[in-house]
Amino acid sequence: MKKEITRLICTAICCTPIMGLAQTSEQITSPDNLYKEGKELFLEKNYAAAVPALKAFVKQKPVASLRQEAEYMLVSSAYELKDKNRIELLRGYLDRYPDTPHANRIYALIASCYFYEGKYDEALALFNSARLDLLSNAERDDCTYQLATCYLKTDNLKEAAIWFETLRASSPKYAKDCSYYLAYIRYSQRRYDEALKDFLPLQDDPKYKALVPYYIAEIYAIKKNYDKSQIVAQNYLSAYPNNEHAAEMYRILGDAYYHFGQYQQAIEAFNNYLDRDQSAPRRDALYMLGLSYYQTKVYTKAVETLGKVTTTNDALTQNANLHMGLAYLQLAEKNKARMAFEQAAASDANIQVKELAAYNYALCLHETSFSAFGESVTAFEKFLNEFPTSPYAEKVSSYLVEVYMTTRSYDAALKSIDRIAHPSAQILEAKQKILFQLGTQAFANANFEQALSYLNQSINLGQYNRQTKADAYYWCGESYYRLNRMTEAARDFNAYLQLTSQPNNEMYALANYNLGYIAFHRKDYTQASNYFQKYIQLEKGENTTALADAYNRIGDCHLNIRDFEEAKRYYSQAEQMNTPSGDYSFYQLALVSGLQKDYSGKITLLNRLIGKYPSSPYAVNALYEKGRSYVFMENNAQAITSFKELLNRYPESPVSRKAAAEIGLLYYQNGDFNQAIPAYKQVIEKYPGSEEARLAMLDLKSIYVDMNRIDEFAALANAMPGNIRFDTNEQDSLTYVAAEKIYMKGRAEEAKSSFEKYLQSFPEGAFSLNAHYYLCLIWNEQKNYDMVLEHSGKLLEYPNNPFAEEALVMRAEVQFNKLQMEEALASYKMLKEKASNVEHRQLAETGILRCAYALRDDVETIQAATDLLAEAKLSPELRNEALYYRGKAYLKQKADTKALADLRELAKDTRNLYGAEAKYLVAQSLYDAHQYTAAEKELLGYIEQSTPHAYWLARSFVLLSDVYVAMGKDLDARQYLLSLQQNYKGDDDIESMIESRLQKLNK
Repeated sequence: MKKEITRLICTAICCTPIMGLAQTSEQITSPDNLYKEGKELFLEKNYAAAVPALKAFVKQKPVASLRQEAEYMLVSSAYELKDKNRIELLRGYLDRYPDTPHANRIYALIASCYFYEGKYDEALALFNSARLDLLSNAERDDCTYQLATCYLKTDNLKEAAIWFETLRASSPKYAKDCSYYLAYIRYSQRRYDEALKDFLPLQDDPKYKALVPYYIAEIYAIKKNYDKSQIVAQNYLSAYPNNEHAAEMYRILGDAYYHFGQYQQAIEAFNNYLDRDQSAPRRDALYMLGLSYYQTKVYTKAVETLGKVTTTNDALTQNANLHMGLAYLQLAEKNKARMAFEQAAASDANIQVKELAAYNYALCLHETSFSAFGESVTAFEKFLNEFPTSPYAEKVSSYLVEVYMTTRSYDAALKSIDRIAHPSAQILEAKQKILFQLGTQAFANANFEQALSYLNQSINLGQYNRQTKADAYYWCGESYYRLNRMTEAARDFNAYLQLTSQPNNEMYALANYNLGYIAFHRKDYTQASNYFQKYIQLEKGENTTALADAYNRIGDCHLNIRDFEEAKRYYSQAEQMNTPSGDYSFYQLALVSGLQKDYSGKITLLNRLIGKYPSSPYAVNALYEKGRSYVFMENNAQAITSFKELLNRYPESPVSRKAAAEIGLLYYQNGDFNQAIPAYKQVIEKYPGSEEARLAMLDLKSIYVDMNRIDEFAALANAMPGNIRFDTNEQDSLTYVAAEKIYMKGRAEEAKSSFEKYLQSFPEGAFSLNAHYYLCLIWNEQKNYDMVLEHSGKLLEYPNNPFAEEALVMRAEVQFNKLQMEEALASYKMLKEKASNVEHRQLAETGILRCAYALRDDVETIQAATDLLAEAKLSPELRNEALYYRGKAYLKQKADTKALADLRELAKDTRNLYGAEAKYLVAQSLYDAHQYTAAEKELLGYIEQSTPHAYWLARSFVLLSDVYVAMGKDLDARQYLLSLQQNYKGDDDIESMIESRLQKLNK
C-alpha cells in the first residue's frame, strides 16, 4: 500500500496558487520602493511576482539588515515555487546568515524539500532539529503531517501513530487523513478492531471510499466475519468493477466463498483476482484456490496451483504438500504423491498434518516399492518412533515386516532388523533374504570375499526359507570358483543341488556345469563328463555359448581317455552351434584326426579352421599342426611351406620357434645342407637361449664336421647374438644347476643369491637367460618391482627367447601398477603378439584396454575393447569393463549411436558400478539430444530399478529435475530435488547441484 500512501500525501498538501502581476522594472526606481513592493507581493504569497522586485532590490546593495530580509524572502519564494535548486538556496542562506531569526523555519522548509524528494531519513533529521511549534499554525500542521508520514515511510509505526494522533487532535484539515493513516497503522499492527473503528467512518468519504473498503473487507475476512467481508467485496465490485483495488476485492470474495464451502464460486473469484493482479499473487489465495480445485475434483489444477504455494517452509506449504499428495493419488501418480507427502511429513509446522502425511508417505513407499536411498525402511521406523500412539501405528508395524521382505535398500533394512531385540520368524526370514541379496550384490561388483561373508551369514541363519538358503549355497560356489578355491566351490554347488526345490531352472543346470569344470580341472574326466552331460540335458537352449562349451568339454574328456570317435562326435556338435568357440571345436577335431593317423583329414580340417576363423588364437597352432601332418605324411616340401607360412604370418609367436627348428631339421634330414645352415642360423639368432637353438647349434656342428669346415663353425659360434654360448663347460653347468635345485626346494632367498652369483661368474653363460627369468620370479614374489623390471628387461633384449612371454606378463603388470601407462601399453601389445594361450592373449588385451583408457586414447580404447569382446570366453566382469570403456570412448568421439548400444547393454544390470553409471549416461545422452520424454522415461525406470551405487542414482535425480525444467514442469523438478536433498547422505558434489538448481527454481 506504500504507493497509495504516497499518492494520498501528495494530494493532502496543497500549494497556494501564484497570484497578481508584478510592476515593470522601469516603474521601480527607488530601492525602498523595490523592497516594499517585493515584500507586499511576498506576504500576499504572490511569490513569482515578488522575486524580480526582490532581486532588483538586492542588486542595489542595500543596508545589511534589509538585504538579509530580502534574501530570506527570495529563498522562501524559491521553496514555494519548487525551484530545482531550492535546497542549495536555503542552505546557502543559512551559511551566509547563521544567526538569522528565520533559521528554524528554513530548517523546516529544507526538511519539507527532502520529504517531497522521498528522502525520508534526511527529512526526519531536519524536522527533529526544528521547533515545529514555533511555525505558523498552517505550516506547523503541514510539517507535522510530513513528519508523521516520514516515520510511517521508514516503518517507525509507533512514532508515526503518536504524531498522527497529535495532529488529528489539533488540525481539522488533516483529521481524516490522520484517521486513515492511524487505521492503516493499526491494521499493520494487527490491531484490527481499532483499525476497523477508524476505517468505517471513512468509507463514504470521497477521498477514501475507493480505498477503505478493501481494508474493511480484509479485516472482516481476518476476523472470520466472512458474511460481512463478502457483502463489502460484492458492493465494492459492483461500484468499482475496474478499479485498481478490484483484484484484491476478488481475492477477499474468493476467501469468503471458500470458507462458506462454495468452491466453484471461490474458483471464479480467485481466477478474477489472478487475472487482474499483475504482481506476485498471495500464497494464501493460491492455497485456497488449489483446495477449491481439490474439493471440486479438478485434481490436475489442484496440483498445479498448490505447487505454487510451496516456496516457503511453513504451515501453508505443509498443508499444500499434503493435499498435493492426495490429489496425485486421485490421478494415480503415486511417485509424485510420495514426494509431496514426504515434504509435508518433513515439516513440524502442524503435528496432525505431519502424522497424516508421514503415514501416507510410508504407504506410498510400500505400494510403489520405492527405496532409492533406504527411505522405505526408515520411513516406517521413523513413523513408529515419532507417533507410537497413532491409530495408524499397528498397520505401519505390519507393513514394516512386508517392507523387509520386498525392499531393495538392503543395508538400511539390515540395520533396522538388527535394532529389534526379539525378531519374529518372519523378520528372520526377511533378514535371511536381505543377507542373500547383499551377497549377490557384492558378487555383481566382483567383490567375492564380501559376497561370501554375506552369503554365509544368510546360510547360517537357518532354513526360514529353504530356497533362499539353497540359492545362497549356489552363489557361494560361484564366489569360491572365482577365487580358485575349488574344494569349497564343489562342496557348495553340491549343497545347492541337494537343497534346492527348483531343479528345472537355469541355476540348477549351471551348478552341474560348474561341477563339471571342477572335476575337469582335477582330471577326473569320467565325473566331469557326467556333470556336463547333465548340464546339456537341463539346458533349455537359451545359453548357446555355455552349451557349446559343455559339448567341447565332453569331447575333451573322451579325448583324454582316448575315446576318439566320441570325442569327434561332441566336438562336431559344438562346432555346429556356430558360437565363438567354434574354432576350438575345429582345432580339436583336427587333432583327433591326427591321433587317428588321418593326416589328410586333419589337414582339411585345419585349412577350414584357418579359413573360417582367421583371427582365432588357434590359427597359429593350426599352421604348425598342418606342417607336422605333412611331416608324418613324409611330404617335407609341403611341411616346409606350411612352417614358412607360420613364420611369415606370426613371427613373434613361440610356436614359430618350433616351426623354424622344424624347417632346419627337415633340410638337414634331406641332406640339403645349403638350406639347412641358414635355417638353423635363423633359429639360433632369433631364439637365443631356447632348447630349439641349442639343438640347432648341435646339428650345425654336425653339418660343419661332416663338411670338414670346423673353423667356420667356430667363427659362427663366436658371432652369435650377445655372445650367448650354446655350449657349456662343467663349471657353468654345475653352478646353474645348483642354483636351480635350491629354487625348486623353495629356498627363494638362497636361490636368489646363487643365481646372482651365477650371472656374476657367467654373465654370458649358457643359462644366463634362465637365471634372469628365475630372478624375475623371485623378485616379483618379494614385491621388489624395480628388480623385476631390470631382469625382465635383460630377458627382452632377446625378445624371442622362451622366457619372453612370462617376462612380459610380469613386466607389464609392474609397469601398469606403477602408472607407467605408455610403457605398460607397449609391453601388453608385445605380449599379445607372443601369447601362446588364450589366457595370456586375454590378459594382454585387457591390459591394452586399461592402458589406452588411462591414456585417454579413444581410438586405441575402442579397438582394444572390440578385440577383447570378441573373445569366446570372457568373464561378465571383464565384459562389463570393456563395454564401459568403449561406450565412454564412443561418447567422446561423438559416436552416440554406438555409445548408446554399449551403455544400454551395461545398463541392464545396475548392481555393478559400470551399469549404474551407464544407466545415467544413457539418460544424459537423451537429454543432450533434447529427447526429454525419452530421458524422463529412462530416469524414472532407473529410479524404480534402483542401484546400490547411490551417487549415480542421485545424479539421475538431479538430471531428472533438469529434464522437467526443460519440459516446463518446474513443480516436478523442485519435488525431486527436495526429495533427494532429504534422503541422500553422500558427502560429494550432489548438495551443491541441488542448491544451485533450487535457487534458480525459486527465483
